[in-house]
Amino acid sequence: MFWHVFKYRLKCLLRDRITLFWTLIFPLVLGTLFHFTFGHLTSDAEGFEAIKTAVIDDEAYRGNTPFQEVLQALAEPGRDQFLDLVIVPAEEAERLLDEGSVVGVIRVGEDMELMVRRRGIRQSILKSFLDTYSQTMNTAQAIAVENPAASFEPRLSFTEEISFSGAKPDTNLGYFYALIAMTCVYGSYWGIRNTMHLQADQSPQGARRSIAPTRKTRIVLSDTLAALVITLGEVSLLLTYVHFAFGISFGDQLGLILLTSLVGSASGVALGNVVGTSVRGDENLKYVVLLIANLTLSFLAGLMWAPMKDMVSQRFPLLGYLNPAALIADCFYSLHIYSTLQRFWINIGVLCLITVVLSLVSAIHLRRERYASL
Repeated sequence: MFWHVFKYRLKCLLRDRITLFWTLIFPLVLGTLFHFTFGHLTSDAEGFEAIKTAVIDDEAYRGNTPFQEVLQALAEPGRDQFLDLVIVPAEEAERLLDEGSVVGVIRVGEDMELMVRRRGIRQSILKSFLDTYSQTMNTAQAIAVENPAASFEPRLSFTEEISFSGAKPDTNLGYFYALIAMTCVYGSYWGIRNTMHLQADQSPQGARRSIAPTRKTRIVLSDTLAALVITLGEVSLLLTYVHFAFGISFGDQLGLILLTSLVGSASGVALGNVVGTSVRGDENLKYVVLLIANLTLSFLAGLMWAPMKDMVSQRFPLLGYLNPAALIADCFYSLHIYSTLQRFWINIGVLCLITVVLSLVSAIHLRRERYASL
């Protein structure tokens, strides 16, 4: 009987095209927009392409030996190459700029001049480089005038970069982790739909099922399992899509990735159950409350602004541990960055605790419901 009820509940949920759109199609579209918006940005130095730059070959450039040496060092082929440089006359430089063959044109003078045709990240990097060079040279010349005997030592670094694993940290991955977390939490829409079809005063389906001879516990478990299977399938499809289509890495521990997806999906379904049974009112009110809750949780997990999750964790650590979406995103981050699993298991444990608490609350509310007549 259990599997019979489960099978037909699964079919019933899959026929809900509106919920299927928001829990499956919308995350896929949003992931695609994320990729085309900032998928080309990366903090990985291996992905950096040397900036195509032209320098006007004139008397000022040929007479500035220090700047020539700096450009030569930055244009040296290799992994750390910064500039893809060409030295050409002014007319040729302007032609290359108009054609888009170079990002910018540098004219050497007392004040370095950068000519561009559009604004962008590479143009900003070039401008920052020239400003830094000019400031450094002006400072050195001022010191030399005041103290000719002064000597200049190489710049020293007093910090050391360390890595918890071989993975390259990338802030843009936070958006995709938050997107996966949002998809897990969106399982709440399947959960609330189940509760609407379990309560006699909320829907005709609920009225019929309330007088059915099947035990209510069996119905609740089969409904919850159906919602969990659908949510887990949606999350798995999204993971597969962003990994193979966009090359987003979630680490190589497939078992733990699936475990995170399972526990995250369960927390989402439990959230929908508790809203559906606890909020008093009609269906529209319940969905409004759930929508606000999902958007708030996703926002605090970094979906709209990736640094938000870390900001909440630092300033309001308890709030970070009470947010299922933030915990799910942090699980994926831990698997990708850290070589140990301590932080991962803490997140999983808290997620399981939240899921159990939400399930108990919804079960208590559901058991207390009594109807005068049907």
